[in-house]
Amino acid sequence: MKKIRLKNKQIDYPILIGSNIYKDIGLICKKYLEKNRVFIVCDNVVYDLYKKVLQNSFKKANIECIFIAITVSEKKKNIITVASLSSKIISHGVDRKDTIVAFGGGILGDIVGFTASIILRGLNYIQIPTTLLSQVDSSVGGKTGVNNIYGKNLLGSFYQPRLVVIDTNVLKTLPRRELLAGYAEIIKYGIIKDAKFFDWLQINGKKVIDGNTNARIYAIHRSCINKSQIVEADEKEHGARALLNLGHTFGHAIESLNNYKKDIIHGEAVSIGITIAAKLSYVEGYIDKKTYYKIENHFNDIGLQISLPKNLKKITAKKFVSEMIKDKKTVNKEITLILIEKLGKAFIHKKYSHSKLLKLFKEITS
Repeated sequence: MKKIRLKNKQIDYPILIGSNIYKDIGLICKKYLEKNRVFIVCDNVVYDLYKKVLQNSFKKANIECIFIAITVSEKKKNIITVASLSSKIISHGVDRKDTIVAFGGGILGDIVGFTASIILRGLNYIQIPTTLLSQVDSSVGGKTGVNNIYGKNLLGSFYQPRLVVIDTNVLKTLPRRELLAGYAEIIKYGIIKDAKFFDWLQINGKKVIDGNTNARIYAIHRSCINKSQIVEADEKEHGARALLNLGHTFGHAIESLNNYKKDIIHGEAVSIGITIAAKLSYVEGYIDKKTYYKIENHFNDIGLQISLPKNLKKITAKKFVSEMIKDKKTVNKEITLILIEKLGKAFIHKKYSHSKLLKLFKEITS
C-alpha cells in the first residue's frame, strides 16, 4: 500500500493507495476516528455491492456503522439533496465526535464533503472514492460543493477530509466509459505539471484503462502526488491551484448547456474541454503544432472524446461564452482560462478576449 501525506500549515492527512484493502477498511479508519461510530453515505449501486464487506470490516474493528444510501446524479447535486442528507444524519443523534464516510464517486464525495462541513459547523469525514475520476481528483484536496441553477459547483466550501483511502480493486466493476472519464483527469496532470508522467502515459495509458493493477496504482499515485503538491502550495485556489482547472471552464459550460444529461458525463466534458484549451494554446502560439498533435493524438489513441456532440454544435457561440461567464473564476465578467505553455507547464490567462472565444466556438460548432 502506497502512502502520501498532504501537508501544509492548515492541513495534514494521509492518502492511502492499494489493491483489495476494503476488507481492512475498519482497522485503517479506526485511528482517525474520535468515536467508534461512523455514518457511511453511499450511492445505491455501491451500497448493494459493498455493504456487507464494509459492515464486516467495521464490525471487526468494533466500530458501529450507520449506512445512508442516496441517489446521486449531476441533477441531484444540489442544496435540496444536502438538506435531505443532513436531516437523515441529524435524525440519528449525531454529535461532534462522529465521523462521516463518503463511499462513492465524485458527485457523492462533493455532496458528502459539503454536508460534513456544515453539520454542527463541521464534522470529521473520510473519503473512500470508488471511481477512477474521484480517486485521482475530487477526493483529494478538500473542494466540496453542489450545483446551483446558475452553474456548476457554485455552492460549496474548502473542507479537508481526515483520510483518503483508494482501492484499485473497486475499479473492476466500472464500465469502460467511466474509466475513460477518469483518465481525462489523469492526463491533465501530465499536461499541466509532469511531462515525464505524460510520456509514461503514452506508453502505459492503455494498461491503466484495461485493468493492469500495477499501472493503475502507479497512475493514481502519481496523479495524487501532483495534486497534493499543488494543494499544499495553494489550498484555497488563490493562485497555482487554478491550474487544476485545465479544460474545466469549457467542460462545465458543456455540462450546463447539456442540462447535465447522462449522454455527456463530467470526465467526457473535461476531455473535450482540455482539447479545446490545447487548440486555443496552439492558435495563440503558446505551444507548437507538434505539441498540440501530441496531445490530441494521445486522446484519440486512448479513446477520449475530443469534439462536441452533434446536439451541442447547434448551440450558438454567444451562448457558450455566456455560460462560461458564470464560471467561479470569472471576475467582472472577465473569463479566466488555463492554457498550455508546453507539456508539463500550464499558466493562468486572465481576462481572455470574449471576441476570440466567440470566433473559436464558431469554428468548433460549425
